[in-house]
Amino acid sequence: MKLLDLLAKRFPAAKRQTLKRMVHDGRVLINGITAARLDQLVNADDHLAVNSPRKALPRPPFPIIHEDRDILVIDKPAGLLTSTVPREPRPTALAALRQYLSLTDPPARLGPIHRLDRDASGLLVFSKNNRAYDSLKRQFFYHTVARVYHAVVSPPPKSAGRIESFLVERADGSVHSTRVPGRGQRAVTEFAVENRRGDLALLRVTLHTGRKHQIRVHLAQSGSPILGDGQYGGKPHRNGLMLAAIELAFDHPRTGKRMAFALLHDADRAAAGFLAIVGKRHSA
Repeated sequence: MKLLDLLAKRFPAAKRQTLKRMVHDGRVLINGITAARLDQLVNADDHLAVNSPRKALPRPPFPIIHEDRDILVIDKPAGLLTSTVPREPRPTALAALRQYLSLTDPPARLGPIHRLDRDASGLLVFSKNNRAYDSLKRQFFYHTVARVYHAVVSPPPKSAGRIESFLVERADGSVHSTRVPGRGQRAVTEFAVENRRGDLALLRVTLHTGRKHQIRVHLAQSGSPILGDGQYGGKPHRNGLMLAAIELAFDHPRTGKRMAFALLHDADRAAAGFLAIVGKRHSA
């Protein structure tokens, strides 16, 4: 007889499509060997076994762009903390990835390498072992990692520019540039205008260092604060902070190969968002 007949006898209420899916998913075994197709011939005394459906592993509430045994690259959504202090009750990307790896790769030792502001979105890399952590941290320390952002600002800058200053964090968590000798951390930001319309502009921003709130402070300091950035003088917007990390490149910690990631959908979203803002800025 055919396998279909044997399965239909075992599962009389099941539809043919359901039986076909059992075979396709590798759940049906004949004498311990995975069945290949419904029409294969079997004997009445063959041992038929049907395994239970495999449960889908839970995924984090954001896209995983890349994963291997050393690193994880994600697309963090706006509004989600990257990581914070122990016992933080609010959701974080770090906590979600730890839960995910506890089921998919328990030996992994997840490490946060850099951060994005809670209200910013885009690319983040995490390490999965000590070797990868040390390598990526060293690359960030020596500024060999390439990072590019999109930002919507108002008013637009007159031209492309480069901003360099020393940044100091205040007690309230805000950051500002200082001219006091010996104080602050050196920060360098470059930007270019990709689109301009009226009192708004879409900027491509390149980080040469990675200080807290660096892009936000530097653009505000240049007279073109980011839309939705009320902390640094930006005009309010219903979609919040208009800042996204769209490109990330670094050397793989195991192979040394240069790896580059680009969120084309994020770039498109920023451009589309820019046009929507232009058309509806009075309702923001």
